[in-house]
Parts: sequence; structure tokens; C-alpha cells
Amino acid sequence: MRVLMLLLLLGPAFASGQPFEHGPSPVVTGFIGLPMQDPDGFARALERGSIRAIDRWMKRELMAQKRGEQLDNGSTTITVHTLTYNSIVDWLKKQPGVIDAAWDGCMAKPMIWPGHSRIGMRFIMKGIEHERCYRVQEGIPGVIRLPGWRPHVRSAREHLKFLDATEHPGFVEQQRQACREHLR
Repeated sequence: MRVLMLLLLLGPAFASGQPFEHGPSPVVTGFIGLPMQDPDGFARALERGSIRAIDRWMKRELMAQKRGEQLDNGSTTITVHTLTYNSIVDWLKKQPGVIDAAWDGCMAKPMIWPGHSRIGMRFIMKGIEHERCYRVQEGIPGVIRLPGWRPHVRSAREHLKFLDATEHPGFVEQQRQACREHLR
């Protein structure tokens, strides 16, 4: 019995040449290593007819992709959220009921940490056009908690943090105009 268990555990290692190397795990991705969005959940949120349902879906989607993409430049590793935003916006544009979507990637922003970005979406719900803007913080500062004798220190993280959702008419067109001017 022990030999059988050992063969089951080490069997893939003999096949690939390295101990405990099983190869890449098959993961469905929507864009360069990012998890695919949930089209059924988005459709249900639109059918429900509630702005809060759309906001909850967007928050859940941003939190599912909060780690961003790791880029290695040789001396250090940088976390980039540009691919996350592009993936979400490109996917939103393809959904029924969504007129347009954009994020503020072409806008000039102060270079402070943690940074902030906004994603805008125009959609039709129950025959009425809505335009929502979702504000996201790029990075979470560390926290020092001193409740007793043992201070708890939490390090800073390069994760996305959903801040709020607001009604912002004209946001998507404003971003399109800013990108057209930026490309000139």
C-alpha cells in the first residue's frame, strides 16, 4: 500500500524529469494571465435592473483581479494594473446592454503612491441609459496596530482597492477625447 501511494505521488515526477513538476495548470484566461470575467453574473445584474447589482458585480470583478500583472525588468519586479483595466474595459465593450466603456489611462495624474484610477461604463438598463464611474486605489498602505503588548505590523501591498461608484455623465466621452489629444 505504501509503495502504491509513493508511486501515485512520484509518478508525474518520473514522467517529467523533475521531482513534483506537473507542468502548467490549465487555467482559462481572458487576457495574458488574468482570470476570465463572469458573463452570466453581469447579465443577471443587468436583468435585475438594479444599479447596486452592477456596482457589486464590478467590485467583485476588480477584487478578483486585484493583484495585477507582475513585470520583471531584471533588477526589480513591478506590479502593473494597466492590463487589468484594459482587460475589463475590452470585455465590458463586448457585453450586450453596454454602449461603451473606458478608463482614465490617458489622463495626467500625480505620481504619488497609492495611485488612483477610474473605470467608466455606459449601459442601458430598463430602457434608460446610465453612466457609472468606479474609482479604484492602486496600492494599500501598511497598518500598525497596537492593541496590546504585541504590535501587529502589516506591510504595504500592491493590490487594487475598490473605493466607490458614482453616477458620472460624460466620463467615457471625456476619456476618449483625452486619448485622442494624447495621441496627436
